[in-house]
Amino acid sequence: MRSEVDLLAAVTVLGVLEQAYFALQVIYARRKYRISPPETTGHPDFERIFRAQANCSEYFPIFLSVLWVAGIFFHQGVAAACGVLYLHARFRYFRGYMQAAQ
Repeated sequence: MRSEVDLLAAVTVLGVLEQAYFALQVIYARRKYRISPPETTGHPDFERIFRAQANCSEYFPIFLSVLWVAGIFFHQGVAAACGVLYLHARFRYFRGYMQAAQ
């Protein structure tokens, strides 16, 4: 049984670590710009980082659901590869969103 889901579990853990990284970026931005919780507005750089993290978090449950359903009912390897591609795209999205628009 475990060999049937080990790739899916690895991608899930990678996704959770990515979400933790995004959350840490918000914490660092709160400290840098002195914005205490529960405030979500303030310096524009903080707002971009906060919004990028929120955008990524909003779609994470959908990502996990699709990853596991596709992996169990179709093909684990293909689902895991698509999951890694999705996580890479989300990371690039996050990095791009948090940069100042010039």
